[in-house]
Amino acid sequence: MTKTRTTLILTALAFTTLALGAASAQTAATGQGQRQMTPEMQARMKAMQPVTDLAQTVRLLPDLEKNKATALTRAQAKQLLPLLTTIQKASSVQPNDAKKYLTQIEDKILTGKQLTAMDDLQLKAEQEREARRTQAQRTQAQGGGTQGQGQRVPGLPGGLGGFLGGQGQRPGSAGQAPAGQSGQGGQPGTFNPFKQGRLAEQLTAYIKVLQKK
Repeated sequence: MTKTRTTLILTALAFTTLALGAASAQTAATGQGQRQMTPEMQARMKAMQPVTDLAQTVRLLPDLEKNKATALTRAQAKQLLPLLTTIQKASSVQPNDAKKYLTQIEDKILTGKQLTAMDDLQLKAEQEREARRTQAQRTQAQGGGTQGQGQRVPGLPGGLGGFLGGQGQRPGSAGQAPAGQSGQGGQPGTFNPFKQGRLAEQLTAYIKVLQKK
């Protein structure tokens, strides 16, 4: 991992930590907002972190194609396709497997320039999420918030629901979680975030792009 990439990642982590602190302070000040995460939920999220990281990376990969300088080559596509197909077809993604997939993508397939571009995209996405969180908090403080919305967690794309492939909602119809997924984001290794929802659609479309190279 390059020094630049390490610095960018640390910056992103610092940004997320500040966002979490700000969200907590806002909740304490207004006496409203999302309920606090329990230790069990925090432990579950920690165990799920490798899967979250993999989902974030795969979600950003198609954006590399928007710039000829960072688009994957035919050789890279041939390396990446079997891995993405395996992820897509898996009944579940285990945290340890997610770590292996992520290591293979970052250390054996992508170039330093592509990794730097991915870091830039991730920082931009985090800034946009923070802007949306800030706006949502202002709306809620003004009495415009709605009840029953999914819990939003700083650092996860679109909150727990967004991470699972929906717009603040888990995959499945009428807000119901698919079989094998339960509670706040499912148990580690018991579901595949690439099976349904937006992540599944994006992955399918990206695989088609790579196949044409």
